[in-house]
Amino acid sequence: VGEDGALNEVVAALAAIFVLAIMMALDELNPVKVLCSYASYWESITGVHVTEGRVAAAAGISLCVLAISERRALLYYVLRLFFRCTINNMFFRSVEIVGMENLPKQGPVILTGNHNNQFIDGLVLVSNCSRQISFMIAQKSWERPLVGFLARSFHCFPVARPQDSAFRGAGCVTSDGKGRLTGDGTRFTEQVKAGAMVELEGQTFKVKEIVSDTELLVDARVGPTTVDDIGGFLQGASESRPVTAMYNNVYGGLRKGRCLGIFPEGGSHDRTDLLPLKAGVAVIALDAYTKYHMTVPIVPVGLNYFSGHRFGGRVVVEFGPPIVVPEQVYIQNETDRKGAVEALLQLIATGMRGVIVPTPDYHTLQMIYMARRLYVPDGLKLSAEQTMDLNRRFAVAIRRILRACHTTGDSSPRPGSNSPGGSEKLQLSEEDYCFIDEFKAEMEDYMATLKRLGLRDHQVRQIGWWGISDLVGRCFYLMMTVCLACLPQLLFNLPVAFIATRLATTEQQKSLRASTVKLAARDVVMSYKVIYVLILVPCLYVFYGSLILLFCDWSPTTTVLVLAMCPLSAFLGMKASEQGVRAYADIVPLFKRLLPGPRAEQDALPARRAALQKKLNQAVKRFGPLLGDLYQRKSVDWLKEMGWFTYAAASASAAEGHAAPPPIMPVDQSDVAPNGVGDEDRGAVKRSTASSTEGKEVVE
Repeated sequence: VGEDGALNEVVAALAAIFVLAIMMALDELNPVKVLCSYASYWESITGVHVTEGRVAAAAGISLCVLAISERRALLYYVLRLFFRCTINNMFFRSVEIVGMENLPKQGPVILTGNHNNQFIDGLVLVSNCSRQISFMIAQKSWERPLVGFLARSFHCFPVARPQDSAFRGAGCVTSDGKGRLTGDGTRFTEQVKAGAMVELEGQTFKVKEIVSDTELLVDARVGPTTVDDIGGFLQGASESRPVTAMYNNVYGGLRKGRCLGIFPEGGSHDRTDLLPLKAGVAVIALDAYTKYHMTVPIVPVGLNYFSGHRFGGRVVVEFGPPIVVPEQVYIQNETDRKGAVEALLQLIATGMRGVIVPTPDYHTLQMIYMARRLYVPDGLKLSAEQTMDLNRRFAVAIRRILRACHTTGDSSPRPGSNSPGGSEKLQLSEEDYCFIDEFKAEMEDYMATLKRLGLRDHQVRQIGWWGISDLVGRCFYLMMTVCLACLPQLLFNLPVAFIATRLATTEQQKSLRASTVKLAARDVVMSYKVIYVLILVPCLYVFYGSLILLFCDWSPTTTVLVLAMCPLSAFLGMKASEQGVRAYADIVPLFKRLLPGPRAEQDALPARRAALQKKLNQAVKRFGPLLGDLYQRKSVDWLKEMGWFTYAAASASAAEGHAAPPPIMPVDQSDVAPNGVGDEDRGAVKRSTASSTEGKEVVE
């Protein structure tokens, strides 16, 4: 029974199963047998002999008819249940949901998520969302055998992306730096159309005019360069009919009150911040209002992975407050469609950054996690929502402070006091800069020491109590887990995992070579692991079943029972091996502790950690008042704070592309649906972290 007096759902389900088992075991309580016994009195009158077999046959036929008539919905929910069980318990160690109350329970809605794990992103949302989601999926993925089957089963919409139809042009190209491309051996009139997109050295430009086979004009300035061949021509004009049909299907679904899922970055990646958003989501939201008079809220979803490319990682899925398109954007759309789309995309990007932890690189992300671990008082466990909130506070604060340090003495224009998120220039002294540099160096050295010694931060607090008994106990625990997991792992899990990992690594290298935005293509690793596991596991069971039929003289019942026990054995072996891996990670520093050098370093770590904690608290008190709501408020308006972050990221992207930064989109509180949390005065960040001792820490 829960705290509110409600019966736990699992307990209620188990109680129902036990009651049903009792009723089936006793003839006096079996409803079918009781009805058949009463029907025998009417047999002489009606001439119909009612037996248990006939009742079962009638029920079976009715069930088949019902399953056939509702086969699409049945397939959806069966696959949803399957992936909920496998993703939440096998592929990942845990999946935690934050902010589900922000998702409207009915009516049309658009979900926009960051795209860091290719096909896994959609499966995680479909499996754990309270509403049925129809995703927009690339036509290229739609045509794959297994992925396409799953996409059709989950009622997805195929999208023909221009980059999927790109091809490499003939000849070599020279740019004069003024938007004119001159070719040698090219066939522009044959291969390119006006309005198509041409890619040069990772940048995409729109073709304005085709002068001849060896000369064309593009709509943006291209730096002076010579390229051996053109990266690709994207024939957007020929895709108008399929795109129109796709949009009609999308609007039809929204008019029926369905939930549409979009990854507006356009493709998956393994970066720590968002890629520039594609215009499709803004076009859908604006045209839904213009053509069909529908105001469709946009709910940002953050998929935050921890070791997401490995089996046994963790996921925190966070739903942000719904974004309602401002009235001024609808009005602007009537006269300036491009400006309205850009303004709405900026608002969506800001909302999406409010449900992730945006950082410029992985090193900064690890520093943020370390700062959060040091800041939380010892013994306090944060909930997933509190952890993500504190991570974001540190992410935005560190980005603003480091930006102030890097732009010292720079006369380049900065966002003024009218910038979103209170991004006015921080007034830092030379002493502040020295303090920041010193603390950063100490933090990086502490993290490097932990990595070298094979330690985690939470283990540092236990070093003073470690002894030989801990080493013996962990070794004994490791041997127990190895004994339990050995046979299932060797028979079921290791062969599949080895083959799937090798094949996924091959796909990772192919994806990395074909992409200009991926860092290491980790975003495709887990997806291909899951795909190959789903293919290899049935093949393995068929192989074992064939061996049993050929070499074992077992009855059919025994054979079926043995094969049915295989998935359970594999699952138990996998869980035992996870415990073994954790035990091994604990044993490594204990063995190193037997050596004098590492032992001395380990003994010095608690004091170093305490000193870092003290310095971090000093830094929070020193710079916190300069950061406004990040420090003062218990509930932060992330649409406001991330507005500055979005502006800074867009300005940097525009600077690289030689374009002007986007206009600042004013944030109105009425554009965001209330989430039931008031802006209480925080006073200090620590009061928020100490407000609850319940929950589980999601980042170790």
